[in-house]
Amino acid sequence: MPELMIKGWPAILLAFVSSVAITWYYLPKVLKVVNERHLLDKPGKHKIHKKEIPTLGGIGIFAGFIFGFLMGVNGYMPYVSYFTAAALLLFFIGVKDDLVYINPWKKLAAEIATGVIIALFTDIHFSSLHGFLGIQHLPEWAFYLITVLIIVLIINAYNLIDGIDGLAASIGIIATIFFGVWFFLSGDYGYTIMAAALLGALIIFLGYNITDGPKKIFMGDTGSLVIGFTMAVFAIRFNELDAAGRSFIDLESTPSVSIAVLIVPLYDTLRVIILRMRNHQSFFVADNRHVHHMMLRAGLTHRQSTLYISLFNILMIALALLLDGIGILWLGLVLLVICGVASTVISEIVKRKETLPATAVKVPD
Repeated sequence: MPELMIKGWPAILLAFVSSVAITWYYLPKVLKVVNERHLLDKPGKHKIHKKEIPTLGGIGIFAGFIFGFLMGVNGYMPYVSYFTAAALLLFFIGVKDDLVYINPWKKLAAEIATGVIIALFTDIHFSSLHGFLGIQHLPEWAFYLITVLIIVLIINAYNLIDGIDGLAASIGIIATIFFGVWFFLSGDYGYTIMAAALLGALIIFLGYNITDGPKKIFMGDTGSLVIGFTMAVFAIRFNELDAAGRSFIDLESTPSVSIAVLIVPLYDTLRVIILRMRNHQSFFVADNRHVHHMMLRAGLTHRQSTLYISLFNILMIALALLLDGIGILWLGLVLLVICGVASTVISEIVKRKETLPATAVKVPD
């Protein structure tokens, strides 16, 4: 019997449907086991939730994503095994961290290891800076180093935004749709299939994550590490497609456009790093100064905060595409200034709201 090869649209659809089906099937199973074994995320000093919430939702995401991806990608990627091995490494690191805690340095070492696997054993690595700051050529080792650093940065940045209901999944959905459509229009079906598989898993998970009922579950590091890793792979591939002249549109500011797609985790990470450096705090110590925390303190609900941040992300992507012609540096500065203004406005609203009770004291007659 001849081998059945599924290509094009059927392969993309197969990846999406398979991912949806597996995630939809396994998330309730994960919920049941987590509740029976009391593997719950307990409230803490830097945590927003006030009651114990089931975690390990990333198991369902990972199962659906990898199954759908492997079902559809056959024949499109020669290095599927290396990507899957790197994702598996992060998956098990995430499981351990969600269950018993893992030393941050060990987690960082695992993230670096995944970056090295991808940079050395696949074609997912930078080969051009697109003329940024006039730089056209660098030693090959420098591009491998940049690749590893970018992968580690995006993994951690994405992990940091997993702080309120629906945010990490929503940002993941927005980025995955953008990259997936871009890959499809550029004829890069292997990465389109990868995006379709991740999209299916995230959509199903989002429904569980934003509910307030008994089906609520967190993705945990089990999910956020793998998703952040996949976002990094998407971003690198997006840049390399344009560098190789294979993108369906020839962009002038490709690196800054990819930053716009992931602007929420990247800017929030930059902001938090600066705040922690200013206060001489460890980068590994959690706090409640992320943008999504400020929006809650400003009086918004989890769903409202997620909606507004998601809309902001979409607007930043549209703006980046509109202003693509101004150049990498200028576009990057525009994005940074807009994010800075937006976070400053939110910060001022929080300050006024938190000082209002002290100043609004009625003077007796």
